[in-house]
Amino acid sequence: MTVAVAVVAAVGVATLVDGSVSAKEDVGAEGLIQRVLSQTARGGVAIRALRELRAGTVSGKHRGWMVVDTAVTSSGAFTWKVMEEGGSERTREKVFYELLKTEASAWRDGVHDGAALTLDNYQLASLGVSSPGEFKLRLTPRRADSKLIDGILTVSADGYPIRLEGKMTKSPSFWVKSVTIVKQYSRFAGVALPTSIESLADLKMFGRSTFTMRYRYSEVNGHTISHAVASAPFVGPTAEILALHESGSEQ
Repeated sequence: MTVAVAVVAAVGVATLVDGSVSAKEDVGAEGLIQRVLSQTARGGVAIRALRELRAGTVSGKHRGWMVVDTAVTSSGAFTWKVMEEGGSERTREKVFYELLKTEASAWRDGVHDGAALTLDNYQLASLGVSSPGEFKLRLTPRRADSKLIDGILTVSADGYPIRLEGKMTKSPSFWVKSVTIVKQYSRFAGVALPTSIESLADLKMFGRSTFTMRYRYSEVNGHTISHAVASAPFVGPTAEILALHESGSEQ
């Protein structure tokens, strides 16, 4: 449970990016970093999404799943309703339900700054173009904190996040040795939102454990989303995150 909750904290339960900054023809490293920072917001966005949660050990034990209808108002009120669930009761009770309660509390209390993409939390350095129209930023946490990610953020030329990958800079628990996270984004109604979060952790008692959360958006700021991202079947950790977990976050 501590891994799943820490994952939500680390990637930011309210990391929403709006389109208030327009792209320019030329932008240097500092300009790109400022563009990314200026587009980061934590509030004022209303969203509704169906989430699919999956967790369990790589060996196949304690696997559970849940489908949850979630909504966030522009004022930051978070609500959720379980639509379907199955598998390990312990995983559902100790991981999914606790995670949703923790996220609701974080929204209600406004506890986001500790995980936000700000210069108080991170040193940012441009790594240059990764592919046409995409740039990579090196994220170096300014302190050892289980809410911060030591890794790489891929962004578009106009500052929208595309992908976050890396490791927690500090273990969330004595029982957790290492946690790798991969977070994917897409744009919906002019807002960049997460489409999937995947983590892989080494636990001292249970071995390697996985957690995934996929989003299917139906409404963003009053706009109906007709092409929501479809969920994928749970088949354990992807080859991508396995390789990243073994090699570290340096690219």
